[in-house]
Parts: sequence; C-alpha cells; structure tokens
Amino acid sequence: MSQLCFYLPPFSSDYAGACSSLFDLEGMVIIHDGACCSRNYVGFDEPRWFGHKRPIFCSGLREVDAVLGADDKLIEKIQKALQTMDRPQFIAILGSPVPTVIGADLQGIAMELEDAVGIPSFGLSTTGLSYYNRGIDLTAAALVSRFTQPRTGGRPGTANILGLTPLDFSDNENAADLRVFLETAGWRVGCSFMMGASLEDIRDAANAEVNLVVSQSGMGLARRMWQRWRIPYVVGTPAGTDHTALAERIKRACETGVCIPMGEASLEPGGVLIVGEQVLANTIRERLAAQYGLHGVTVGTFFGLDRDLAQPFDLDLPSEAALVELIQSGRYQVLAGDPLLQEIPGSERLDCFSIPHVAVSSKLYWHDYLRFASAEMEGLLARIAQAGHKCAGETGCAV
Repeated sequence: MSQLCFYLPPFSSDYAGACSSLFDLEGMVIIHDGACCSRNYVGFDEPRWFGHKRPIFCSGLREVDAVLGADDKLIEKIQKALQTMDRPQFIAILGSPVPTVIGADLQGIAMELEDAVGIPSFGLSTTGLSYYNRGIDLTAAALVSRFTQPRTGGRPGTANILGLTPLDFSDNENAADLRVFLETAGWRVGCSFMMGASLEDIRDAANAEVNLVVSQSGMGLARRMWQRWRIPYVVGTPAGTDHTALAERIKRACETGVCIPMGEASLEPGGVLIVGEQVLANTIRERLAAQYGLHGVTVGTFFGLDRDLAQPFDLDLPSEAALVELIQSGRYQVLAGDPLLQEIPGSERLDCFSIPHVAVSSKLYWHDYLRFASAEMEGLLARIAQAGHKCAGETGCAV
C-alpha cells in the first residue's frame, strides 16, 4: 500500500524506457504482454509516436500461453510479423509483469529466435514494476555489449551524449540544443544515446574522447564505459543561457582523464525543494548557486537517488506519501517540479514552479516542455532564486 497514489499518476515504467531508447533505431521491438503495456507506451509515454510510427509489436499474451509457457508460439508470431516489414537490424523482446511472474526466459527466447531468423536478437528483463530509467540503462547496456566495437585509439574531439530520451527531454528542441552546445564548445557529437543515434554510431561509441551524461539513466553506461575503455565522463546538462561551467568541466575531464560528477556543495538544506530527474535538478541547483547565490537547494527524486551525484540532504522519495509528508512538514517554502505536484495538499502554501516531466505527467504537459538551454529557463531560474532568497530572509533558510 506504500506505493498507492492519490494525486499522481503511475510513472513511466522500465519497458517504456526501453522502447523509448530503441525508437530511433532500425529494429523490431516486441513487448511480451497482453496489449495493455504496449498501449500505455504508445499512448502515454512516447511524444514521438504521433508523428513517427515504429515497428513496436505486442505479443498478444493470453492466459493459456502464460500457463503453458508457449515460447514457441511467440517465436512463430515474430516470424510472421517479419514477413510484413523490411528486415530489421535487430530484434528486442521486452518483458512485462506477467512474463516476470511466470519466469519467462526472454534472453533464451531471443537466442532461439536468432537461430531461426538470423537476425541479432536480445531479451531485456523489463518487468513493468520498475521505473523508466532502469529500462533505459538495460537497453544501453545490451546495445553496447552486442554492437559496440573495441576501442581503436579513440577519436579526439568526439563526445557521446548518454541518457537522452523524450521521457526526460520531451520531443521539442532539447536534443538539438544539446548537440549545438557541444558543437559550439568545439566537440563533434559521436553517439547520442538514445535520441538521434544509429547502429553505426553505437558501433563506434567506444572511440569517443569523453561522455556527457545528461540524465541519471545514463550513469550506468558512463560507469561501464569508464571501466572498460577509460572514457571519462562529465555529468550535467545545459540549463539557462550560461553554459560556460559545463563546457569547462568537459574540457578538464579530457585534459586530466578524470570523471567529473556534479554537486554544488552546501552544509545544510534551505527552503527550496526540486523534485524531478536528478541530473537536471542538480544542474538547476548548480546554476542557482553560481549565478544567483542561492545555496542549500534540496533535490528529491522518485526514480532512485544516485549517491555519487547527491548532497547528504538530498531525498530518495520512495512514494507519493513521502512527498506529501515533506510538503506538509513546513521544511520547504519553494517547490519546483512537474505541474502535477501542485495537486498535492499543502503545495498551495508554497511558491511553486512548473518543470514538466513526461515520465510523471505523460501527455498532459509534454507540449509545455521547457527548452532547458534557453532564456526561458534562465527566467525560471531567476524566479526560483528570487523566491528562495525571499524565504531565506523571512525564515532564516540557508543562503
């Protein structure tokens, strides 16, 4: 019952994150489910679906198939579907709650399928019981393990982008703005995991000089690429109009060969709470401190707090109830996050600022998404800082 939500909808699941990661690739994706999970993804978790259809199939799992474990039937269905489309570059089979409960061996099914059709195939152990960032991480790991070629000396001046999907960045100009930022700073974009990437980009990803991690879902891949190929990574995303500090960190990482996470240091929390995707929230915190002198901003997330990126007082929110308790505790006077957070009782007493998040509110606000690297975001930062300084003056919050 601790996961029961009264004010917020169900968040995007791991299979949605996996599907979103595979959307731009020339592959075939099968969600092994009875239709509901597939419908949730295409109808509520994918801003690109309504203009760009992709070969994402539902297995049509039925009770008798689940009881009997009819894996051969799934393989037959996939073979028939292949006859109706151009030959894909790969086939991905994703799990949902029912295959998880019955213990379906998706990787084993994928191996049988690959033997039968001769197309690279892999199974992803998504369950529908975890959040989208886990699905993104699983997919990136599978793609790199299967397709990325060994490092051949590297390509100086090349940067990969890790953790980029519409579930965090929507389908506006944010992805393009990231590329512009890197190119303006003197970098060539290698592989953009996973918006705008191609299989050729993924094959060559190990030759990048540096990785830019723009969301928490890219941290697992960043760590794996550091351990395997010693590619340093920098964590952060452009926010507002001044991106100098991030560009300097990328340059420093390449010069030193050292990974540079993030975190604006503060001894104690103040009265400002940002709830959302951890890397974006951290970036906002850093800009508020560096540009506006507002310190002690607390970051909270529902999607698993990466402690390497967190301050000691940051919050790993296990449930909606935990956020309700925080909002009603009186500890915070300013709240920034998805507009639906303002539906929680007690938020009406706070200064609230909207930062839509597709993984939280789905299609309700994905047309209202901010361009993060823009004057619009800079104006939002200024307003949050003004409210934060006001609360500090009135209540003695840390500044």
